[in-house]
Amino acid sequence: MIKRCVVLFFGLFFMARFLSVVGAQEQPTVAEYRDPEYAYSFQYPAHWKLKKLPEGAANDEVRVSLQTPSGDSFMVIVEKRGQNPSKADFQSDPKRSARVDKLIDETTQEIYRSVARNLGAVETIFGEKTDLSDNAAIKFYVSSLNKMKAGEPVIAAGIHSYPFSKPYSISFMMTAFFNPGAEKENALMRAVFNSFQLLEPAESSTGSGSTGSSEGSDPK
Repeated sequence: MIKRCVVLFFGLFFMARFLSVVGAQEQPTVAEYRDPEYAYSFQYPAHWKLKKLPEGAANDEVRVSLQTPSGDSFMVIVEKRGQNPSKADFQSDPKRSARVDKLIDETTQEIYRSVARNLGAVETIFGEKTDLSDNAAIKFYVSSLNKMKAGEPVIAAGIHSYPFSKPYSISFMMTAFFNPGAEKENALMRAVFNSFQLLEPAESSTGSGSTGSSEGSDPK
């Protein structure tokens, strides 16, 4: 039953539209974060707490974190790595599906098993593992449900991107308490999650200020 709930909860992520998750009288002010250095963006309610984390010894992979009033969170993780394949090399590779499957398996072990250990989960159940590769990157989606000794289960899910010809990966991670009855809150979380995207070069150069963020701007 729990596994089915996870699949249903995340299976609709890519059908959501940010401004349709609440009624017209209740729409929150929407802010947008853009990172021109790594060329990605996402949208979020402006009253949520966003913190840009500088790269360094303590946070060498986390670029930005976002926390909801209820304690759920999102973060962007940039992992430096060897050069990713070019779009031409990837799309012409007859074994590209196996290539993606290998990355999904590695991510499951390196990120989601680590999250489960940090949470102290007694059991981790995986839902969807979906290849979303497109013209910008090797990309996939993973969802998991972590059962705890006490309290609500915790969802961990992410969109993981390997931009073509770049020496890094970008992961947009979400952790949230699993509460299927909180329909409005779940819809808003889905919308934020679904708003993450890689930017075209022209788009990524339009971020304001040295932080690479455009906070409080209207979404396109």
